[in-house]
Amino acid sequence: MKRTLLSILTFTVFTYVAVSQTTDYSKVIFSSKIYEYKNDEPRTQELGIDKELLSSIIDNLGDSLYSEKEKKDIVDKAWLAFSNPKLFDFVFKDFAVKTINNWGQVNANGELVLEPNPYLTEWTINSDEFPYFQLALSKILSHYDLITYGDDAEGVKSSFNELLITKNINFQDPKDDDWAYSYLETVNADLAPKGLVALVTKGYYNIIVCKLEKKDEITELFKKIEWDFIQP
Repeated sequence: MKRTLLSILTFTVFTYVAVSQTTDYSKVIFSSKIYEYKNDEPRTQELGIDKELLSSIIDNLGDSLYSEKEKKDIVDKAWLAFSNPKLFDFVFKDFAVKTINNWGQVNANGELVLEPNPYLTEWTINSDEFPYFQLALSKILSHYDLITYGDDAEGVKSSFNELLITKNINFQDPKDDDWAYSYLETVNADLAPKGLVALVTKGYYNIIVCKLEKKDEITELFKKIEWDFIQP
């Protein structure tokens, strides 16, 4: 029964996606460097990762930026990417390839060469679930402008234009001796009166902005996929 329902869902979603795709793939070449993909799926249940966790993260980050229907769509995508990367690449092919780093970059022959199974590839090359979960979620959240990246002060400043929650806020320019974390401290001084806070990943530079009152809840949620966000 469960397999039948999954088949029906897969067919329904794929039919919708296939009809709604507008990308012209006539100049796209799908070519993989992976000799053999993983056959096993991520151990979500065994590791205590469930759809409710993703729903909580996206509800908090999406807040009033997206409707309940839109947030559910994001959650559905993220959960399928977590639980079955192979099926995700099949059902959401158009979405999946557009979230990879080289989307839109053509070679000397004017060809766009893409990995046909980008999320399955990431799952294959990662030896552990948690780095894959973090990467998959960051790609999906980035597509919906709920996470950004900046590894120096200027990069951080420009990155806030990519977040829905801060794109209409004018931040002061970084000082000459600012670096990513020091500039984020300045930004947080400006965000605090608005009831917001910017958080950044430890040892990396993924950045999210959330309501100040939700900071502890969101950081605890991300820790469940071993992703540490801190306030600089």
